[in-house]
Amino acid sequence: MNEAMLVLLFAILAYYFIIFGKIAKSVVTLLIALVLMAIKVVEGLDLKNIGEVVDFNTLGLLLGMMIIVHILKGTGFFEYLAISAIKISRGRFWLLFAFLMVLTAVTSAFLDNLITIILVSPILFLILDTMEVNPVPFFLFTIFIDNIGGMSTLIGSPLNIVLGSISGLSFNDFLKNMGLVTVLMFVVVFFLFKRYVRIDEKAFEKLRNLLSVDPKRSITDPVVLKKSLFVFLSTLVLFGLHSFVEVELSLIALIAACALLLMLGKNFEKVSEGIDWDTLFFYTGLFIISYSLEQIGVMEVIASFLKALSFNRFLFVATVTWISILSTAFLSAVPATLIIAPTLKILVSQGFPASLWWVYAVGANLGTNLTPLGAVQNIVGLSLLEKYTKHTVSFKEFFKVAWSFMFIPFIIATLYSLIIY
Repeated sequence: MNEAMLVLLFAILAYYFIIFGKIAKSVVTLLIALVLMAIKVVEGLDLKNIGEVVDFNTLGLLLGMMIIVHILKGTGFFEYLAISAIKISRGRFWLLFAFLMVLTAVTSAFLDNLITIILVSPILFLILDTMEVNPVPFFLFTIFIDNIGGMSTLIGSPLNIVLGSISGLSFNDFLKNMGLVTVLMFVVVFFLFKRYVRIDEKAFEKLRNLLSVDPKRSITDPVVLKKSLFVFLSTLVLFGLHSFVEVELSLIALIAACALLLMLGKNFEKVSEGIDWDTLFFYTGLFIISYSLEQIGVMEVIASFLKALSFNRFLFVATVTWISILSTAFLSAVPATLIIAPTLKILVSQGFPASLWWVYAVGANLGTNLTPLGAVQNIVGLSLLEKYTKHTVSFKEFFKVAWSFMFIPFIIATLYSLIIY
């Protein structure tokens, strides 16, 4: 058995357990990845090269923000925000929910998607828990909006950052070409969701009961809140300036987390329960498997396949769009982009229109919504859902809900790609 067949076999086995397996997916994914490293199946897959294989920037960012948000959560800060939002909306749920979704989309456009879902989720969980409604559809929808909002700018998603790096496209290029389609997708998906969900009138009444509550009473530890809020806001400012100060997001988040722990006299053991270790190890395994797939020549095969379809404009554009959707959905956003974007660069260098980048960008960003594997924020979001509400969402359930809301946006994306190509 040659190297390529062995890597494909291991990858198929990993995705089988991720999608259908009953055992812990984080454990089995990391195990398969470590076996691939141990047998040295592809060149460069070793501990000396681990920084090129595993995206420690994503893992470090996740770890740092988990620590900061866990400490903030213990102060009652998110309860304060939730009650304040309810008061501003005067207890009208759909106005409140629309406000939160617009906030999610805008925040994800200028901060990392992962940061956005970590920040918004505690507020949403508190509101839905008060109403005693099933949080699953609302939270899955929040993940969709998070991904849609992030597609509008160069820094809005890790996928776009990688795409911009490979293509040379600027921040203004993304905003000009992706801004309008992002707004369109937001409006379409929101109204589809509003028609899909039914809420009992009693739930609205429970929400309105909070109008008499003073948000300040939610704060349980004002001293810790002041310190953690200072560190948290400073971190967000540095995130916005990271391209100017030339410091990676992961380093900013980890430095801030360590500084906060020292300010509060805490150590890592004290906050360990707030760290989602399963997600960190799961993504480590996925990065290793994706690197292996890239090294066996998947990129060249896809480029040859696409080039063979270029005789028919409709077929070519539709194929690129749907490969973008499906590759990010099942390989995850960053690993898929690392495989597909160099392929597109080859095609553009051979005379294909530069608009091919936007065909990919639209399809790939929307494709992150199709499965839990689509992006790190999807997996983190589902972990937060399970941790805070005890609701577990399977791969099949996520896909079913996502397909219900995303099929029409996928069709719009295909038509949009045909127009701009």
